[in-house]
Amino acid sequence: MLEIDNLTVFYGTEKAVNKVSLKVSGETICLCGRNGAGKSTVLRAVAGLVEVDSGQILLDGQDILTIPLYKRLESGIGYVPEDRKLFKEMTVKENIEVARIGVNPSKRREMNIDELLPELASLYKRKSKFLSGGQQKLVSIARAIVTSPSVLLFDELLEGLARSMMIKIAEIVNKLKAEGKDILCAESSLDKASLYADSIIWLEKGQIVATGTVGEIKRQMADAIRGK
Repeated sequence: MLEIDNLTVFYGTEKAVNKVSLKVSGETICLCGRNGAGKSTVLRAVAGLVEVDSGQILLDGQDILTIPLYKRLESGIGYVPEDRKLFKEMTVKENIEVARIGVNPSKRREMNIDELLPELASLYKRKSKFLSGGQQKLVSIARAIVTSPSVLLFDELLEGLARSMMIKIAEIVNKLKAEGKDILCAESSLDKASLYADSIIWLEKGQIVATGTVGEIKRQMADAIRGK
């Protein structure tokens, strides 16, 4: 279980995340909001990529804020950034193998990538620079899940993809949830989030302003526009 309690993050003098609290347990929660709302910063804080000014991040009850970035993989966190971060001159197989480096074999249970992502089997020898955007997303997912983390962080997972690929990746997310993964995502679009999210947390200026299903969030936004 992932718990975030009163998370606050500054970028210089700007408060990017303001006392955000949430819990993810056996579900897929999606952070939504406009650009600059703080969605990606929350994910990056959990992954250990930004410094946290105050608050707690707990993984199965253990505070992970003192754990360095390279150790969070062993702790059970997998992260897929928005820009995918693939090594362009490496093959698909090499990109996936990179994720295993430094992980203690005794502390990992590797997932069957071919079973979950059969589309990658025919691409293992291809350099990542020759992949489509959707194929690159699949490789990024494979790298995040290869050591079977308990928590997965997906940043703008469906951005820039064709509808058919969005549906395919949403199905993969649902399979991962069914296997017991706790999933925290960020999407700018409610419609994209609706393809796989159980619930939505809407952020504005780093603060939580609404929570609920996609339908409930849309109704709240419509009521706000009408002045109710």
